[in-house]
Parts: sequence; structure tokens; C-alpha cells
Amino acid sequence: MSHIIRELPDGTTAIYAWFMAMHTRVDVLLKAADSTLLMPAVHDMRQLIGEIEAAGNRFAPTSQLATLNCNGQMVFTHPEDHLYRMISQCLRFNALTLGLFDITVSSRSHSPHTIDLVHLTADTIYFDEPTVSLDLCGFIKGYALDQIKPMLAAHGIADAIVNMGNSSVLAMGYVPGKFTGCLTTSGNDTPTRRHIVNPITGQWVEGRRQVSVRTQGGAEGEVLATSVLLADDRQLLQLKRNFQIEDINYQ
Repeated sequence: MSHIIRELPDGTTAIYAWFMAMHTRVDVLLKAADSTLLMPAVHDMRQLIGEIEAAGNRFAPTSQLATLNCNGQMVFTHPEDHLYRMISQCLRFNALTLGLFDITVSSRSHSPHTIDLVHLTADTIYFDEPTVSLDLCGFIKGYALDQIKPMLAAHGIADAIVNMGNSSVLAMGYVPGKFTGCLTTSGNDTPTRRHIVNPITGQWVEGRRQVSVRTQGGAEGEVLATSVLLADDRQLLQLKRNFQIEDINYQ
């Protein structure tokens, strides 16, 4: 992990650190009056992101999610397990977005009802059909930002920017006239890129189209950025009713 530490004119100290995680670059800027707080906070953040990635990266053969997709069932012994919490949140968000956010969209023979084949009990996740596969790529970075925020607060860090691949950004602290909260972007950044499919219609998002949303939560930001991108006028109106969206920017 690379980093730079500088003393600031106001007597505080800042650290800028960067490292690779979740198939992207993570850039971190933290500020504190006590310089000894900074490096432990960065190390713990990197470890936390690694734990979340080990739980929910479907492309890693040893991850919990890869095992779940292969076996169709997983029993959990800890109620705060990251994978269980992520899937639980995603099922709730599917309902709140009218099906526009759907972590089963990569399943074989997917339909808008495939997500109904995913079940959670008090300690178990299981699928009704072996064709079901879960993909958390459009959610995991936002979830990570939500876990990072209280972790930094526990370290005594009140001022921070955490940028995960320029698509999911957390800003903490109060600066007059500046943004605080989470900023999330979804879409195609080039005319030829095609990686988002509408889970209701089965159609790919074509052309250079992006949506950025400002929210207080990272997970909500991830969910809403994609859902707003896909939504028609009626669906967008319902999204605004179901969520507190602070701002939407179309590009």
C-alpha cells in the first residue's frame, strides 16, 4: 500500500493512501488532529474491504459467494456475516426498486421472478433451482462504504474521502458548500461498452449513458444509480417515493 503523510497549516495531519481492491483502485484521504490515528485507520479499512471482498466476490473461486453459487446453499454461524447481510439487503432493495435492482440477473434462464427462488432463514441462504447465481458487483462497493464509515468514526476520524474506482465515493466531515455523503455513478462510460442489463426487459443498456446519484448511504447509492438508469418515468417516480435521493445527474 502506497501513502503520503503531510502536516497541514491548521495543525492537523492528512494521509493520502491508495491500493487495489475489488478489481479497482481505492483512494483514501483522511485528516485528524492526532497523526497517530491515521495509519491504523487505513490499515483497518484495507482489511475490512478485503474481508468484504472475500465474502462477496463471485469471481474469486474461494469466496463465500462463489461457494454459494456452486452449492446452492450456505449455513452461517454468525448473524453479522457480510455475505448474509449483503444478500438480505439486496432482496429488500429488489422489492423497493420494483425489480430494477436484481442480483440474480446473471442466472441461467433469468426472469424477473428468478429472485423469488432465493431464500433466507435465520442462518441459511438457499436456492430453489441450481440455475440461480448471484452477482453482487453492482452493490458490494456501496456496502463497503457503509461499513467503512462507522469504522473510521471508531478510530476517531471525522474527515475523510474514500474513492472506490471513481464510481462509489464516500465523503465525511463538514465543509461549508461541499458535498458530504455518498456519490455513486452507474452506466456506460464509452459508446461501445455494454455491461448492464435491465432485469425486467432483458435488454442491455446501449451507448454512452451514465447516472450519478447523491445519497447518505453507499448501498442505497449503488442500488439507485443502476435503478434510475434503467427506470422509465413511472418507475422513477416510485423510486423517489421509496428512497431519499438527494440529487440525480444524467450524463
